[in-house]
Amino acid sequence: MGEKIILSSFEYKRHINKNDKVKLAQYVTQHIIAPNETIFLGAGTTVSYVGEEIARCCANYSLKIWTNNIGLINILLTKFEKFFTFNFVGIVSGEFSSKNMSIINLTLPVPEIPKIIIGSPAISSKGMSADNISTQHQVDSLIKRTNEIIIVADGSKIGKTETYLTRSARMIRIDIKKGRKYLLLTTKPQTNQELFEKEVSRLQNIGINVKIL
Repeated sequence: MGEKIILSSFEYKRHINKNDKVKLAQYVTQHIIAPNETIFLGAGTTVSYVGEEIARCCANYSLKIWTNNIGLINILLTKFEKFFTFNFVGIVSGEFSSKNMSIINLTLPVPEIPKIIIGSPAISSKGMSADNISTQHQVDSLIKRTNEIIIVADGSKIGKTETYLTRSARMIRIDIKKGRKYLLLTTKPQTNQELFEKEVSRLQNIGINVKIL
């Protein structure tokens, strides 16, 4: 019974749209990450694939990586302990959330992180949203400390909205006017393709650069 509880949360979610998540992770390692960078890997299962792919393909990059993704840490310690030892600067402090295997209400020890890679359970022309207020605080804390935001979200999440706006369209426009760069990496969904295309167009009008894989 205990094993089923674990699989019903983080591991279960990792297998939803797995092929799309892996495709996004592979693109990040091939086109987004460069040697000697300092990056932050956020919470979520899609980002966990990104971190796993980075460990697999960028072992010689000498990266400086911060994260609050405990699920990713568990994967790396199991499969890529050497990479973890040499490339992870630290896990940020805060409160542990068993819901998505992450640290929430972040306390970041650094004033600035050049590049953050985050997931989003829902993104639409209203902005990014989530089903808990802690994620709202987390995203706000990260965006205040960076100039480059890469959002990885498979196509099923485009056009969706959740209860809490983590970054409204208005705030994203303000961020972009201040010089912050937003890149959304996504995939074509199997269903609701008309809605997907409309929302992508609206997101581009906000100022977000959208790459469909």
